[in-house]
Amino acid sequence: MRILLSEGSSNSARQVLYGLGRDHQIDLVDPSPWCQCRFSSLVRRRLACPPIGRDPLGYAKRVAEIVKTHDYDVLFPTHEQVYVFSKFRDVFQSHVGLAVPDFEAIRRVQSKTEFVELMNQMGLPIPASRIARDRAELLAHDDFPCFIKLAHSTASLGVQKVDNAEELLEAVQRFENNQSFKEGDSVLLQQPAPGVQSAVTAVFQEGRLIGYACAEILKTGIGGGPALRVSATHPPVQAHLERFGSALNWHGPVAIEYFYDEDTQQALYIEANPRIGETLNPTIAGVAICDAVTRISVGERMAPLSQAAPGVMSHNGFIVMIADAYNGASRTELLKRLLEHWLGRGEYGSCESEITRLREDPLSLVPATAVILRLLASPRSANGLAHATVENYSLPYAAARFIDELPEDALVGCGGLN
Repeated sequence: MRILLSEGSSNSARQVLYGLGRDHQIDLVDPSPWCQCRFSSLVRRRLACPPIGRDPLGYAKRVAEIVKTHDYDVLFPTHEQVYVFSKFRDVFQSHVGLAVPDFEAIRRVQSKTEFVELMNQMGLPIPASRIARDRAELLAHDDFPCFIKLAHSTASLGVQKVDNAEELLEAVQRFENNQSFKEGDSVLLQQPAPGVQSAVTAVFQEGRLIGYACAEILKTGIGGGPALRVSATHPPVQAHLERFGSALNWHGPVAIEYFYDEDTQQALYIEANPRIGETLNPTIAGVAICDAVTRISVGERMAPLSQAAPGVMSHNGFIVMIADAYNGASRTELLKRLLEHWLGRGEYGSCESEITRLREDPLSLVPATAVILRLLASPRSANGLAHATVENYSLPYAAARFIDELPEDALVGCGGLN
């Protein structure tokens, strides 16, 4: 198939490449000529576009122009671009295969505050949670420790654990300073959950669960994102997914985070991303999530996928070193981690990289090398590196609200779809 990826900067996009392999002709659209997936033997070319976070309508019109003038079989959302594709789902689907849910469903799952309300309505378990509707209510919270979560954030950059009122105020001020929170925004305050941090990636076809894969997060990176994971079997999750998909008539992939208590066999769901997420671990555990998405996109009726093999470990490649530097690691500590990678030692030595896979994709060494050299030259550059990359594909609150308010004919004209 001829496939267009919605961006090429994220880890999700890189892992989708590995899930699709060499059976397809793959292009991508991305604002950065230096996006990591540009350096891949699995990609034919990059097409330029505006950043969705700064110009959501310009991004949508650019992709609309591309799918109208090029003969793609599938438009594959790899990250938060799924939000605007869902908004104009019928228009895009008239020109290209696309597996995304109804916009009202995706809007409710995209917001962390609305996700909590949705789980309560479905009767699915969540940790103790409350929603603050304004700044005063937020700062009046006195049940610590807790996690403060902005309704809209990417790469866990809008999530912070706070242990007391002083830390809560500092977190709110930080969010205000970077303009990710303003007076009147709803914020989720959630208590820590028992068990192991976990995640499930699932794919649905018109509300029917096609396949899924669970993983336990053994170590986290920047903002609590996964750095080291192992595939797992969590019995209650399948029934919960089936209820979720049926209630929302979900179509396409979704990634849901939760904590799993082995003693009670209880899963407590903390948030969801209405997109494919990071799929290398499911892929090597035997669940072909990416292939299923492409087939669903072109209307193929899918049989259930195989179950994931438990105990398959993978790590987040050079992203681990960004997280180490972000958390204050010195050059010596970074060099030690790099040596462990090369020699196959330490906690990351006995499992596969999700990002840099030389046998499948020799060019994947290029972004890894560039990032590592930059971190060794200046470990403090990790913060700017992480934020600059996320800006290429993230959908901040203001952009999401802008998309909400777009009229149905917003893509007509200006090279867009008719």
